[in-house]
Amino acid sequence: MAPQQPVPNPLLDPLDITPLPKPFKSPHWKPAPRRNKNLKQILQEDLKTLTLAANPAANPAAASSTAAPSASNPGAVGATYTNIESAPSFHPARAHWCDITGLPSKYVDPRTKLRYADVEVYRAIRELPPGGKEGYLELRGANVVLK
Repeated sequence: MAPQQPVPNPLLDPLDITPLPKPFKSPHWKPAPRRNKNLKQILQEDLKTLTLAANPAANPAAASSTAAPSASNPGAVGATYTNIESAPSFHPARAHWCDITGLPSKYVDPRTKLRYADVEVYRAIRELPPGGKEGYLELRGANVVLK
């Protein structure tokens, strides 16, 4: 059985754009030579840097490197992928969270002092059994114990 040839369609042939040149595609384009590294490669490179910095006799170029330990701080080897520490955030921490859902809360129930995020949670707070409200306050550390 011979392969079937496509039947020409006089209505669709003028609309076909495959034979037209595409000016948006450059024939000289090549992808960038940059190569992304995976985590394993980064860690191996980092380990190699640390071992060369710890043993400057093995590599004379590492002795003049800024990553080598100094006299004032002998254990410091500079910031690496595995030991980088970030400074504390200057952004204020969100102080109020819903006691029921854990979502950011905007409201406080005046009767129970429970924080809640929306009307549905408020209704759930109103339907809590006796002792349930104190349990949520205890989880937050805002319970009052009278002795």
